[in-house]
Amino acid sequence: MKLGVVSAFLLLGACDALPRDPAGTSERIAQERSFTVALADPTVRSAPEVGKLVHEIERRTGAHAQWLPGSGETLFQQLDDGALDLAIGRFTADSPWAMDVAFGPSLSTGGTTDAPLKLQAAMRNGENRWIMTVERASRAISPEAAKE
Repeated sequence: MKLGVVSAFLLLGACDALPRDPAGTSERIAQERSFTVALADPTVRSAPEVGKLVHEIERRTGAHAQWLPGSGETLFQQLDDGALDLAIGRFTADSPWAMDVAFGPSLSTGGTTDAPLKLQAAMRNGENRWIMTVERASRAISPEAAKE
């Protein structure tokens, strides 16, 4: 009986560590109290969802966004390398980076019916705790994201 109770407490304690960030993104953000973000497409800066998303992530993490310059393909490599925490832009469903980065839920959709462009955040693949934080923030600020 005592062994079962001890095992249960050990399992409960381990649950706090899930999901994990193998590269420690969430832990670093909590320690440094900042995260890096850049716009893959500078034209999205005026989209209200961008500011709402960043503010919601700041609220959830207690960290401040540090905006970095840059756009386009170089940001995806920075995400993959861990030099950038978040890239926000409009992406197509068949983005060539879909296997290399994690895309969050769509905040809004534009473009044409044949080629929709989804406004969404991209994060480093595998950093599951950080990805979950951004996904929850996305769903909290966007009715479209909440449906996904």
